[in-house]
Amino acid sequence: MFSSMAKKGKTPETGEETALKKELQRLLKLILEEDECCIDMAINSIGILSRLTEMKLNQSVGTVSRSCKDQILRWCAELGVALPKVEHDMDVPMPDQCPVNSLLERLSSSLSDQREAAKELHRLTKTIPSCRAVFSEIPDGISRLLKPLPVAEVDSDPELQEDLMATILNISSDDNNKKLVAEHPVVLRLLAESMKSGTIVTRRNSAAAVFTLSTLNSNKRVIGDSHALGSLVELLRVGHPLAVKDAVSAIFSLCQVNENIANFTERGAVKVIIHKLNAGILVDELLDILVLLSQHQDAVDILKDPPTVQQFHEFIRINQSEHAKKAVNTILDNVFGSVVTPVNVDQIQGLNTLDISLVRIDYARNGGLNPPHTHPAIKIIVS
Repeated sequence: MFSSMAKKGKTPETGEETALKKELQRLLKLILEEDECCIDMAINSIGILSRLTEMKLNQSVGTVSRSCKDQILRWCAELGVALPKVEHDMDVPMPDQCPVNSLLERLSSSLSDQREAAKELHRLTKTIPSCRAVFSEIPDGISRLLKPLPVAEVDSDPELQEDLMATILNISSDDNNKKLVAEHPVVLRLLAESMKSGTIVTRRNSAAAVFTLSTLNSNKRVIGDSHALGSLVELLRVGHPLAVKDAVSAIFSLCQVNENIANFTERGAVKVIIHKLNAGILVDELLDILVLLSQHQDAVDILKDPPTVQQFHEFIRINQSEHAKKAVNTILDNVFGSVVTPVNVDQIQGLNTLDISLVRIDYARNGGLNPPHTHPAIKIIVS
């Protein structure tokens, strides 16, 4: 089958192409004829198809590939087996096989060329690791990628913006690119603007890119000195739920650095988080962030607000999550230098004042704690 169709092609095939097609033919025969073929055969077959596609073979091979894939799909359907998901990370042997350079050149062409090139770069960097890695070897590759997106008009073409920000996210997943991307003079500004404007996908990918970049410790301070922190707080405040989740991940990662704790507090993160907690959104994750923020005095001043303290008491009383209860106790300990424990009047002997609804037992920071019922710092809160 392969030999007769290949003769019709106009371009001579390489030895590697021939070997790939022979291996694909062997696997396909096993899939269609053997009763007990394994799912690995289908995975390998689709992997070879992807390799052939990336090598940009002639039309006849493309026809063969479509035919083989149809047969694999039919086999999966007949046996009730789900088609293997091999879209991601289907690599090719050498980075120079990725047409990244030519696509970057097209980004300096007409708008239609820019859109097509951006979409293809998005796809390649999503599916082929070597096409992500190659950016560390291309001079001015990041600058050329972002040339169509002026910071002042980043959302002038939402489709183009979406593909290019997704490409930045994909490139950032390569460890060798993280420092290169974060220290580029334009990237963080574009990510900050894209978290505030553009499609929901763009905002989510931009927040995810900030998180990915922040996994390199040296980048945490670089990001903290950018506009990205304010954009993350704003995205947390008004963003789509999916984008909010990515923003929360980024904020928590960045709060591992003390300077960023202060910066987030100055940008109103504490009040935004309290509002989200009232709405019951990502409670455990947001409380974890508050644990870190409560180490800063400005955050403490906000968290001491009586309604907020009462809210934390309610969390302890009604929340089923042990993680949340532990986080709240840690926050209150940071705020008051104490552990705050809600108790019922019946639990304390010798008290029969019916108006008492809560006892707060304060433990001094400097140690030497006595058992709660004998500690001199017991304070009675009446309803």
